[in-house]
Amino acid sequence: MLFGLFVIHLMKNFDMLHLERELHEKFIEVMKEKIADKSNFAAIIAEILSIKKEAVYRRLRGDVYFTFAEIVTVSRRLDISLDNLAGMVSFYRSRPFNLHVQDYNNISDIDHKMTADYIECIRIAGDMPSSEFGFATSIIPLHFSLYHEIFYYLYILKWMYQCGDRNVKPFSEIKFNERQKKLNAQYLHEAIRIKYTYFIWDDNFLRYMLNDILYFYSVRLISDIDIMLFKKEIMYFLERMEKLAVKGAYDNGNRVDIFVSSLNFETTYYYLVADYIHVSMISAYCVGAVTSQEKIVCDQMKTYMQALKRTSTLISRSAEKERIFFFDRQRETVKEFFNRFDG
Repeated sequence: MLFGLFVIHLMKNFDMLHLERELHEKFIEVMKEKIADKSNFAAIIAEILSIKKEAVYRRLRGDVYFTFAEIVTVSRRLDISLDNLAGMVSFYRSRPFNLHVQDYNNISDIDHKMTADYIECIRIAGDMPSSEFGFATSIIPLHFSLYHEIFYYLYILKWMYQCGDRNVKPFSEIKFNERQKKLNAQYLHEAIRIKYTYFIWDDNFLRYMLNDILYFYSVRLISDIDIMLFKKEIMYFLERMEKLAVKGAYDNGNRVDIFVSSLNFETTYYYLVADYIHVSMISAYCVGAVTSQEKIVCDQMKTYMQALKRTSTLISRSAEKERIFFFDRQRETVKEFFNRFDG
């Protein structure tokens, strides 16, 4: 849910490299099954391809891969079925997930490209009537943290402190550059075009954030001025979120449901589906995510989150009593927390 989570561009490149390597390895296995004379294996392949034995050894070691033309040539001579060979290769059987986390001390062009690819995926999904975003979240997702940037900066600070350079910069010095701001605006524009979005909030999501604020204040990475900014922004966030819950839709009419879970989550889960698009993510390292584009994985996550709805309370649209109780309790939690800094 935070930028740097999504890896469509990287996964496409990684998938191709992995498939190429797996095809190469499977091809060698099949050739060894077909050639009975193992002592002359390299010589036989060299003769078929009209190359030197050393060139064959480089391919057997994996220094270079057999080209498609070479695979076809050998397959014809050894009666290897290309269809059967292709059927042996499956990227997702071996690695259904991928993980990429940006280095927030040094965001690269590749990171920006991956973010742009994620946004493009959402844009495409937004054109489809079946598009759906589902979140089971213990932190504030991009839909809100990019609008209230101070929250996103807190997550970056936490990543820097836990996963990056321990000589982290103070909270007040963390800022988006202009390129990031442009991508953030694009994300917010495209995300609300998804036809149906629902959020299942861990009931303690705000307490988790307040605990982080308190810790970083105690180690002097968050200042007294920052504390006042957080108080103002959190109250504003709750106001906006309550209005969204009352309306049950974005301004463009696309439906939004908000649930509060009776169960706590181990982490945050979310998915995007629309026709042929199936993306599922499990958060990692605060601003990272393990990501899959496999339909069966996405279906399993969707099933889990639908079950989670049954242990949650709907607070959007007509659920007025439950909604008022929830937001009143959140505001009381915020006031109680920030009172310790008064005086």
